[in-house]
Amino acid sequence: MIAAALHLSSCLGWRSVPFGMQGIAPAKDELLQHAPPSLVLCPLHCESRALAKFGKLPVLTIGPGAEAMRAAFANRARWPVPQPRLIVLCGLAGALHSDGARGDARSIRTALSLTAGAPALTSADRQAHGSIVESPTIAFARADKLRLHASSHADLVDSESYTFASCAEAAGIPWAIVRGVSDDLTHDLPREVAEFIDAQGRTRYLRVLAAVARRPKLALDLLALGRIAGSALRNAAFAADALGCLGGIDLCSPSRPLVLYGGSFDPPHMQHAVILRESVRILRAPCAIVMPAAKNPLKRDAPPATPDARLALCRANFGNAARDTGAEVRLSTLELNRAGASYTVDTVIDLIRAHPHLRGAIRVLIGSDAVRDIERWRRWEELLTLATPAIVVRPPDTLAATRAFLAEFAQRSGFLDAPNWVLPIDSIACASTTARSDLAQGARPDGLADAVFDEITARRLYGFGDQR
Repeated sequence: MIAAALHLSSCLGWRSVPFGMQGIAPAKDELLQHAPPSLVLCPLHCESRALAKFGKLPVLTIGPGAEAMRAAFANRARWPVPQPRLIVLCGLAGALHSDGARGDARSIRTALSLTAGAPALTSADRQAHGSIVESPTIAFARADKLRLHASSHADLVDSESYTFASCAEAAGIPWAIVRGVSDDLTHDLPREVAEFIDAQGRTRYLRVLAAVARRPKLALDLLALGRIAGSALRNAAFAADALGCLGGIDLCSPSRPLVLYGGSFDPPHMQHAVILRESVRILRAPCAIVMPAAKNPLKRDAPPATPDARLALCRANFGNAARDTGAEVRLSTLELNRAGASYTVDTVIDLIRAHPHLRGAIRVLIGSDAVRDIERWRRWEELLTLATPAIVVRPPDTLAATRAFLAEFAQRSGFLDAPNWVLPIDSIACASTTARSDLAQGARPDGLADAVFDEITARRLYGFGDQR
């Protein structure tokens, strides 16, 4: 609504000090699949222009207000990034108390609604501290802002933040909000600005000129507002760019967990990749880690293939496993580099030590056959306080039999949520033993990806080729 002010002030060549945010240290895991880029939504064209000028993320203008936001999500297939790693709402907002300095950018942790009983929604930006409330009307004057602050206790106000957060939650996309502060308690907005923006977020310049003609002093007010808004948007662009640098693992939370997929993968086959893809989709996981084990402590023999060979096979098998899900897929050598048997509890503790926000935000992907031995796992009770199993039914198990076992386990162990650990995925057979047997006899097993089979033949693994 203050695009006219921005246009006028740009002629004066305003400048501001950048807003800095600390970056994220690069991960040591091998990235098999990068998550799609983040996407910025801006209600107004003037906001989009500032983001395009100072930022590096793709930007989409959607128009102001809640209805425009709903329409934008309804047409998500047309976005430049239909399934972004993170979606950021960026633009201008008003401050509701004296701590909101004009020209600053604020990262929002909590989106609030004025509707009674509507739950507060929490962003994926764990470093953010601010709150914002969505109002259907513009808060022009100090009295308007004080009333909103008294009813919501929010820091900022805008016209679409809560609808944005709700739509992102429904779409399963991690979200964040960055707002530049254009006005506060001590600075009222000119009431004429309500007529300056159309439904698509474009500036109605003829109306701006008509308003200035009626009240010439308005030009000075718009110039002053434009300088502040320009500084705020520049700072907001830098903040949004910093959020765009977050990796999938940084966006994991209890509601969008990290999927940890461990196993011997000796060899991995296409059904393993199907399990990973479906699990990521169902759990709305921003990141999955494929974790080849050095040695399964519940099996007597070491894996036939070397660690380097199994890494190469996993690389070939899982490279595109979660395509179209928006998830990041990593291949980790954490267990292979650790001496001795591979214990899941040790791996989970190491991951939480490196990424403390993962406590309670890890789902350990296992088959229904393996979960029946869970009470033989090392420190299994400690493990279940740190991470939650995500169980896939494997033949000859059935869904009913698996849930019956988990119900008994829940009563016995006190982990009452155990029956809910099962994922709604059709029973999938994954028999690496059968694959190795076929390969030893010189036959290509069913279910091996071409890239995996090529790697096996090139390395002469599992005795394949020895028959000739």
